[in-house]
Amino acid sequence: MIILEYAIGAFILGGLLGFIKDYKASVKASSFMAFLGSLALLWQVYYTYTNGPVTGSLFGIPVRIDSLSVVFLLIIGLVGVAASLFAINYMELFEKTGKGWVYAIAYNTFLASMALVVTVDSMEYFVMSWELMTLSSFILVFFSERPKEVGASVKYYITMHFLDTIPLFLSLGTAYALVKSFDKLTFENIHSALLTAPTSTKLVLTVLLMIAFMTKSGMIPFQFWVAETYRSAPTSVSAVMAGAMEKVALYGLIALIWRMIGTSYSLGLFVAVIGAITLTVGTLYALRETNAKRLLAYHSIGQMGYIWLGIGIGMALIPKGGFLGAVGALGAFAGLFHALNHAIFKASLFLSAGAVEYRTGTVELNELGGLGKTMKVTALAALFASLAISGVPPFNGFISKWLIYVSGYYSHSYILALGAVLAAFISAATLASFIKFYGTQFGGEMKRYEVEEVPAGMLAGQWILAGLTLLIGIFPGTVTGILNVFNAPIDQNLYRIGFGSVLFSPVLFVIVLGILAFGLYLTFKPDFGKEAKPWDCGSTEIDWDEYRINAEGYYIKYEEKIGSFYHLGDWFYRVGAGIIHYIVRAYLWVASYFTKIVDTPYTRVESLDDLRDREIMHIDEEVFKPLIRFLNIARDVIPGIRLGTFIVIALVVVGAIVGLLLTM
Repeated sequence: MIILEYAIGAFILGGLLGFIKDYKASVKASSFMAFLGSLALLWQVYYTYTNGPVTGSLFGIPVRIDSLSVVFLLIIGLVGVAASLFAINYMELFEKTGKGWVYAIAYNTFLASMALVVTVDSMEYFVMSWELMTLSSFILVFFSERPKEVGASVKYYITMHFLDTIPLFLSLGTAYALVKSFDKLTFENIHSALLTAPTSTKLVLTVLLMIAFMTKSGMIPFQFWVAETYRSAPTSVSAVMAGAMEKVALYGLIALIWRMIGTSYSLGLFVAVIGAITLTVGTLYALRETNAKRLLAYHSIGQMGYIWLGIGIGMALIPKGGFLGAVGALGAFAGLFHALNHAIFKASLFLSAGAVEYRTGTVELNELGGLGKTMKVTALAALFASLAISGVPPFNGFISKWLIYVSGYYSHSYILALGAVLAAFISAATLASFIKFYGTQFGGEMKRYEVEEVPAGMLAGQWILAGLTLLIGIFPGTVTGILNVFNAPIDQNLYRIGFGSVLFSPVLFVIVLGILAFGLYLTFKPDFGKEAKPWDCGSTEIDWDEYRINAEGYYIKYEEKIGSFYHLGDWFYRVGAGIIHYIVRAYLWVASYFTKIVDTPYTRVESLDDLRDREIMHIDEEVFKPLIRFLNIARDVIPGIRLGTFIVIALVVVGAIVGLLLTM
């Protein structure tokens, strides 16, 4: 039973509802249909998990929903449900754009395309769905139409075209050359053809796909698009991009590279090393951020590094079999487990940031504080998600990170073990970063924002995910059955989970923690409700709001100590940003020929705003425009020319004909 068609139908209807003239009505109706479509994806997950793989046709498109697809449909469904509920009220912030239909079509297309990417059984439709996902996400980043957001969206789209689209289309061409039929471009047929293909063909296909998936995942060195893109997009969209879209690239890594082409120890080692480097760089850059969305974006880079480290351990060790094969299966399982966990807590964190933005109009941490007193429900959700991403038990992030550490320690590889140690160390930096994230927004006594809690729908979106961080953390067995695609030898029951003799009991941890907390309460008997004025060091001119550490003040000495690391990273960022800048300049230069500036030949197109101010030309005008521009310039430069335009054109045409006759 392909329930997926109901989900796609809901997304299509959600897009059509965008044509309701009233902005609020259109975004609310389309977001609600996206919510229903995401629920249908979860229904498909349950059906496939209980009844086995599903194969069939969806609107003429071949689909196969297997155990791997189920994991990613679960991720897309959960994030889609929460973000869509949240967006019903949140998207009111963009009412001035008046383009509810743009959001409705792009947002529902975004969710639908991701669902298709992880279920289609054809390389051709995989690439088509991938491009639809990229295009719709670009439109959503562009949605606010503020100049800074427009620039970020264009750079995102051009980056995706050069580092995502081109490699994918080249890989599609390579696959077609192997199978020699678009009708037979299933992953199984391509895999069969690759078994007898030259090693060079496999290498080329692997490199092309690796570039595409590394770029979409935000892995080093292709991470330069992430921070500004996630900052620019509406926060509910950022939650979907960070929570679900990045994981779609992980699906490509497993389904197309690992399963379709094949893996090796060296390839797995490469993936694991890239993951270890990325988790380090992403997290350390997040530590110095003062914009909540940019901070979360850099942590998305870092957390994807954890996931790739786990998957890389699996790719390297599973082919070895025996004990190392079991360790590899544990690493791959832990990578998938962390992919689900990251989708849950990162989307929840973005939604919490969006709730703060909804009430205060800003996500700049330096300007925030004291919101925990008036936005208590949002603050608690943010606290749960912050503890989860930091790997603090009993929340879900701890178990998946811990299993990644275990698989690295047992790998019998110094490189993989070093990656696991590095990951454990960086988890402490993550905790430090989220002390700043939470404390600067919800701590302190700032009274600048006398706000109330966000609407119930926005709270529900946050708590669907925040609640899961604790539920899965205490009872991991609720999801391990779905996630254990690689048959890892996990030792688990209701009270414990682990590998071999290395076991952890979340339930026992909660019981012991509860007893300790109760004992401390009875011992110290804290007095609630009492207030004490902060010591002002003798000053009488400082407002109470100023008695706090702003975001820039956190870890400033630490940042100074590793300043050389940031300088090197900034240099690499400038190189990447410079490349994208010149690509944009080249695009503008080409695009200027498609604008009506014949009468003013010296007009220059310096920015996207200049381009949008021009009228688009027809193709027949394009053919003659370079010639007309040359003649106008010649007329201005050579005053002696007094021939009419008709005579000049006639002479040029005659000359062109004579030239063609001579060459023939």
